[in-house]
Amino acid sequence: MELLTTRKEITHSRPLKISPESKAFIILLAASVTLPSLSIDSCLASLPVIASSLGVDAGAAVSILSLFLAGFAAGQLAFGPVSDRFGRRPALVFGCLLFSVASVGCALAPSLAVLATWRFVQGIGAAAGSVIALAIVRDRFSGSAARARLSYISVVGTIAPIIAPTLGGLIAALQGWRSVFFWLAIAGAIVVSVLLLGLEESIPTRNPQALKPRHLLSNYWRVFSHKTCVIYLLIGGLSFGALFAYVSGSAFVFIDVFRVGPRIFGILFAVNACAIAIGALASGRFGAKGVSTTRLVISGLVISFSATGLLLGGALLGRLNAVSIMPLLILNTLSMGLITPNAVHGTLEPLPSIAGVASSAFGSIRMLGGAISSELVAMFYHGTAVAMGLAMFLFAACALLVGTRLVVGRREPAR
Repeated sequence: MELLTTRKEITHSRPLKISPESKAFIILLAASVTLPSLSIDSCLASLPVIASSLGVDAGAAVSILSLFLAGFAAGQLAFGPVSDRFGRRPALVFGCLLFSVASVGCALAPSLAVLATWRFVQGIGAAAGSVIALAIVRDRFSGSAARARLSYISVVGTIAPIIAPTLGGLIAALQGWRSVFFWLAIAGAIVVSVLLLGLEESIPTRNPQALKPRHLLSNYWRVFSHKTCVIYLLIGGLSFGALFAYVSGSAFVFIDVFRVGPRIFGILFAVNACAIAIGALASGRFGAKGVSTTRLVISGLVISFSATGLLLGGALLGRLNAVSIMPLLILNTLSMGLITPNAVHGTLEPLPSIAGVASSAFGSIRMLGGAISSELVAMFYHGTAVAMGLAMFLFAACALLVGTRLVVGRREPAR
């Protein structure tokens, strides 16, 4: 009897529980995308306390961020093809469940090594939301409609980094740093419940070949051999490296160097997160009016390069304080709102048939950039803002250098 190898059709006898055209659809996808931000930002203010509690130095404590990002990068490589094979919905639900279990493991960790291990697993689970939500948007929309929705998901997703540092610091102060991870487990469980109740499958067919090594390598080769995709992948990774150098170093710079209290730090961090939302909202509005992907990305890269250059100069001269550094950080984070949704769109648009794989590649490169930059900050931090400023500037400069390839020798029509 001949073995059938054709794709299995997914029936759509039931209507979507939440319409893709609705605001609820954006909120639902944003809920899954916020898990990584919640995981990172909610424990930032607690890093010095975690280091003291587990008997390690500040640089070692930063490793829980680096390993989370490493797991996040690995998970994104896996979840795209997995969602192509088994469907977006089951893969997303599984990832969020894994996130919740790992969060409990983090809360119960007796040592830094165990905590770092569970953070790696937590990163793998959190990757599902970032990869699959982007792929779902690409399944449903294309062109300017996709760009606008990616931007609006970014706007909604910034609610987490706005409130997470303050909320995490408050929970840690009242209940201890381990309670932060218990609350993350609860948040993951809530997202799973919402997904089960509100999301239906978005791909018309499941691809039984998606996880076969030859097919998988072939698809990744299509992504990494596509010139435009590679440019946007590198821009996404390098620009996120510039952002995450700030994220990983800010707690120590503000709390230890500038002598700002954890609660004030949470407020300042929230202000910067608002800047990302403003940039993403502006990106969505400009994209809907036909402003090209290239123009928005280059604008963001120039802003980031300028802001981080001034920040590094101030750090080297010893002229920075909590007040003078804030406008530069705000400009850099605002630029991410312009860069990220358009870099995502630039990566996914040329390869709609393998959107899951392309989304995985984008997320993995992005997290790799963040992991490298945070390690650089941890390695060279010596009680000043120089290490953070240098890492931010190097990644922003490299991102702008790569971005020039979008405008040198070619013209991109507005999409």
